[in-house]
Amino acid sequence: MDGKKRILDIIKLYGQLPQTDLVRLSGISKSRTSEILTELEKNGIIIRKKLAGKNLMVSFNDNKFLRIGIIRAAEYPFIMPFIKNLEQRGFYVEVRIYDNGIDVTRDISLGKIDMGFSPVISQIIFSKVFGIKIIAGGARGGAGIVGEPCKVGSTVMSSMELWTMLDFRDATIVPFSSPKSLIDGLGKGDIKAVAIWEPYLSILESKGNRISHIFDPIHCCTLAIRDGLDEEKIKTVYENSFSEFMSSKERWISSYANLLGEDYQLLEKASKRYVFDSYLDINEIYNYLKKANVYLPS
Repeated sequence: MDGKKRILDIIKLYGQLPQTDLVRLSGISKSRTSEILTELEKNGIIIRKKLAGKNLMVSFNDNKFLRIGIIRAAEYPFIMPFIKNLEQRGFYVEVRIYDNGIDVTRDISLGKIDMGFSPVISQIIFSKVFGIKIIAGGARGGAGIVGEPCKVGSTVMSSMELWTMLDFRDATIVPFSSPKSLIDGLGKGDIKAVAIWEPYLSILESKGNRISHIFDPIHCCTLAIRDGLDEEKIKTVYENSFSEFMSSKERWISSYANLLGEDYQLLEKASKRYVFDSYLDINEIYNYLKKANVYLPS
């Protein structure tokens, strides 16, 4: 690991810390640490404030440090060129990977992350209370039901939950907190089916489970940003990055597999169940909500 990345990772872990502690924790010499911090400060990525005596408190510059949240899914390979283009514009980008969408949306709302991809249903609900903005689409579909859709497990406030309500109105939906708990519940017989996304749908299929239903290609997770970010700037970079992704999907799926620590061939197969589309018609989403008897002010 190079010295700059080591120092950035330590600042990311601690939030802020004295420069003397940074030298000790990084194992990098005092002079080299000072050189790296001077460069990072010049580029606007960190700020240093004087403490008592000669020591300095080091922290990220919130205007240059972006935290992006995603769910562990095959859905987001397009974030790879997005990350690259943000970094080329001088941002330091951290990606946080979550087990479910409601936690992503909550952390955007609380300012724990700056933007994220999570179920549009949860983003709409949270946007009525908190200052988050839904600014773009990402992918459609990419999910289905394994098993008989009578007693169906689903993560809470997710697209799968909404789609199950739409397609199987008599089904009983049982809430779960993660894909692992869904798969465990199915294996133990606690539920008869799971409404689940890729790559877990393909994983279950490869183990001999029958996919009984594939959901229509409706927007699943959308991009929302916290209050205070430059919406137009972020959206412009995102849309340009999305076009870059669409012109060379295989390249970005490979680097995305590395980010997730997943098998490339699995993600390549799983990604084919998605329709990648950055355009979002929010009225279309409200119409689907009404069909499921979910009424929210627009």
